[in-house]
Amino acid sequence: MSNSPPDVLSKAFETWLATQRKAFELICAADQPGTGPDWAEGFRSLTRMTSLALEHVVEKGDPAFPVLFASQNSWSKLIGDNPDTDYYFCTIDPQYDYRVWGNKGNAPYVGLTCGTDIFRGTAPEGRTGTTAQAYLDQFECDAEGNFELILSATEKPGNWLKLEPHTAHVAFRETFPDRSKARPATLHLERISDERPPELQPEVLAERLEGASSFLMWIIQAATGAWQVSKLNMNSIAGASGRKTVEEQKGEVSSHSDTDMYYQMGHWKLEPGQAWVVKILPPPVDYAYWGLVITNPWLESHDYFRTRTHLTNETGVKNPDGSMTVVVAQEDPGVPNWLDCGSRLEGAAILRWILAGEQVPDPECQVVALEEVRAGNF
Repeated sequence: MSNSPPDVLSKAFETWLATQRKAFELICAADQPGTGPDWAEGFRSLTRMTSLALEHVVEKGDPAFPVLFASQNSWSKLIGDNPDTDYYFCTIDPQYDYRVWGNKGNAPYVGLTCGTDIFRGTAPEGRTGTTAQAYLDQFECDAEGNFELILSATEKPGNWLKLEPHTAHVAFRETFPDRSKARPATLHLERISDERPPELQPEVLAERLEGASSFLMWIIQAATGAWQVSKLNMNSIAGASGRKTVEEQKGEVSSHSDTDMYYQMGHWKLEPGQAWVVKILPPPVDYAYWGLVITNPWLESHDYFRTRTHLTNETGVKNPDGSMTVVVAQEDPGVPNWLDCGSRLEGAAILRWILAGEQVPDPECQVVALEEVRAGNF
């Protein structure tokens, strides 16, 4: 017995405290519009990301005894959250076999993305990101939508997804074009083993605290960096398929994309009395979903409980040609598809497509006087 904590544990905890201070300094130094809400939400994002890092790594980061959990919600948003998506996450390891089971619900897309370690920044053999991609409709289920799926490195009979070397997690994205009609999936995951979890030891907790420290810095740097990248498309929106960004390996965020998705991003900056008008054009093939959301400088979706800040292919009003015209403005212009940016005159926008192929047209964007929008001259 000892009255002094183990050195390894004390050192790791000091690292965790110092990392929070560094993250705070990054928030303070970030290039952002500087409005009251931007500052408040920036500080709040740090408290949220601190909690998120602890949950992901310290509490639920053991692949031998996995926990599949809802990793994002309206109060815990990670690097461009989608209000139309329920996110689930689980740490796994290819040395183990896992069973996933449940009911797929009625979402048109429940994607499974396996990827390398996002906590510790390790990229084996110089490659990082998505290692496998699938969605539940590709697997057999019964008439009620019940299914069972095995995740393992070696092939198994029935529904099976191969775990490639260096896979460290599986993420589920369940996306609804209209939540008012949603019947969410029920998802469960367990390791196929009777092994009992061991007691927590100082060395184990120390390693997890260091992993949480690394993850927290990655989140803050990725969010503030993505805000800067969005400025490359000033008052416009452009992007690429998730498959392409994974192959290009240009960054940790983009390399962990869902390869069934097509991602487009932009940045809007207005003067008082102006609106940003975005015409979303249909792709040349059928698709399962698209959704547009406006975000703050910390890549969090604008508050969608208080007002409307996102639209989908089913919740907005379409034009006769199948396109949809969305208006971002501080005031209601009296036209369909208004997204309320509140007091802000600057923000980012993310447009996601699911199962839309590799050639999605970029939206047509223009800045228009709000009076012209009210008059229908846009």
